[in-house]
Amino acid sequence: MNNRILIIIVSILFSLNMKALELSLEDCKNMALQSDELIRIAKNRITQSDLDKKIATTAYLPKIDGSASGLYMTPDSKMGDAMELQMRGVYLAGFSLVQPIYAGGKIYTANKLARLGKDVAKEQLEATTMDVIANAEKSYWMYIAIRSKIEMLDAYIIQLDSILSYTRSAYELGLTTRLSVSRVETKMSELQYNLHQAKSGEELCRLSLCRIIGVDEEETIIPLDKIELAPENNLVFSGIESRPELHLSMMNVEAKKYEISMVRSDFLPSLGLQLGWNAFGNLKMKNYMMLDNGTIFPYTQSVSYKGFVGAVSLSVPIFHWGEGFRKVRKAKVELENAELELEQNKKLMALQAKQAYSNYMDGFILIDSAEKAFSEAEMNLKMMKEQYESGLMTLTDLLEAQSQWQSSYSNLIEAKTQLKINEIDYLRSVGQLK
Repeated sequence: MNNRILIIIVSILFSLNMKALELSLEDCKNMALQSDELIRIAKNRITQSDLDKKIATTAYLPKIDGSASGLYMTPDSKMGDAMELQMRGVYLAGFSLVQPIYAGGKIYTANKLARLGKDVAKEQLEATTMDVIANAEKSYWMYIAIRSKIEMLDAYIIQLDSILSYTRSAYELGLTTRLSVSRVETKMSELQYNLHQAKSGEELCRLSLCRIIGVDEEETIIPLDKIELAPENNLVFSGIESRPELHLSMMNVEAKKYEISMVRSDFLPSLGLQLGWNAFGNLKMKNYMMLDNGTIFPYTQSVSYKGFVGAVSLSVPIFHWGEGFRKVRKAKVELENAELELEQNKKLMALQAKQAYSNYMDGFILIDSAEKAFSEAEMNLKMMKEQYESGLMTLTDLLEAQSQWQSSYSNLIEAKTQLKINEIDYLRSVGQLK
């Protein structure tokens, strides 16, 4: 009795652990965004750029440094015939304040670049977010598609099983041949094989989705969404103004302009102010003194200092053999290249968006054709089945009708799934995938 109770408890715990994870499309997107490593890296880059901005701001402020040192030297140093310099425990301490007044515009430009760097990091996060969402959505719909095909094959097998039972009964009554039974059994084996292949594909899709949303690979996932029976065309073509990659190309041009100013500032005058307070002591000088009466006696004199020091420094580049001109010219060429790349990227992204929208619109045409073909195949199959059971149609015709039904059903699933993929690609191409 105790063993039975233990088995029941273990079974209950096992069933709880194997509880399926029911997820909507929004659930998958949110989980992917929370678990993706590239999203974390992009967020860290925003933090880094914010720190760079704060670091650049400190260049406007004075720098204050302190220092202290001690010196012990033996033996004493001789200075002339009689004087000796004693440095046993000499100390030097102080602090300095350095305030840049003008640096050729370098500090101002560096702050501009730092602020631009933060904007770049935000756009990179936006682009990465869209890529992660696109991967999550595509994986989700592919998983639904393969599960729909499995449901279709299950329905097909049920239909064929009914025909197999009818054919076997007819054979037992002598109304058909063994060859007819063999044909249906062969078709059943083929369907079982296709079902096994589909389930293998489902497992691969499940593993891919688990990896993208950051859950354990053993997790069973049940999607809550279905592919719409009659999808609506609710998108209109828009420009690429919202695309992060376009913004990044534009920011690259802006950064090149700042880099020209940075290069130019290296060859402009710079002005700075320095203030300091210093103290040193315990420096002793030993010597001999002769009195008026001719007596010579030794004496020691201590040297120390405490006080403020101030200085203004001006640096003016005069002649560098054309180095500054060439560096500025090089920076201008880099700016020109960035502008050309921007124009090229605009054209490519615009073309990509137009092609993606065209694919999206073509998807409705494919769905319409697939729906008509499926409706006709379904009606044909129903009619063939009735005529076969009435003896007015051959088994070969019935099996052919079922094959057409399976093919048209599979095409309809693929067309609707492809429309979802095309919609995702279009929204990504215009920077509107959220």
